[in-house]
Amino acid sequence: MLLAFKNMMTTRSLLYLTCATINWSFATYGLGQCYADLNGNQIIDNDDLLILLSDYGSSCELAAWDDPIISEIHYNPSVQQGSDSNFEFVELMNPHPFAIDLSGWALADGIDATFPLGTFIESNGFLLTANDTSTYRQILGPFVKLIPWHGSSNLHNSGETIRLIRPDGSQADVVAYSDTDGWTDEADGGGGSLEWKGSGWNNALPESWVGSNALGGSPASDNSTWFD
Repeated sequence: MLLAFKNMMTTRSLLYLTCATINWSFATYGLGQCYADLNGNQIIDNDDLLILLSDYGSSCELAAWDDPIISEIHYNPSVQQGSDSNFEFVELMNPHPFAIDLSGWALADGIDATFPLGTFIESNGFLLTANDTSTYRQILGPFVKLIPWHGSSNLHNSGETIRLIRPDGSQADVVAYSDTDGWTDEADGGGGSLEWKGSGWNNALPESWVGSNALGGSPASDNSTWFD
């Protein structure tokens, strides 16, 4: 079976899959596992092949193979919750069946944040970036991944562009939210965050977002509206 695999740095040349176990190392890129090890059990086996076959023929238009998704934005916390500077956040989600190495990635434009070496998001996991990480550390506990914004970064209440940038400078994801032009106003100071509706929704479009059901949103966890 002849396949082409793509990683964040380059498109790999052709990989031939046989019935034998394949040990394909990506140590060159500082990754701890093979990219073909889709279920993360350190072995390339039939389970990985089944994962690949289950997605065969599906579109990669909404998210590149290795890219996480900007999945929640809390840009205008309510007075009931507290100061904007203490509670603003941007959340990333990994929708893929493998961990993603975000070492050297960054958020840019509306906010400025750089992910240090060793930053990973597990499969179906979350990473939270915030202006005030100490506030969310107290709320969420010691094990949630938190990345601080640099300097005086903050989110404008009327709208902002947030870009997720790969280490090579290319753009992995972008959301230009607003409180007009088709965007919901349920996240604009009323207590809710702006939540992505989930798989199958293009997060660049306003109709793909909704105000959260919970005060302050659902930072670093499944979006509250996914259970509706």
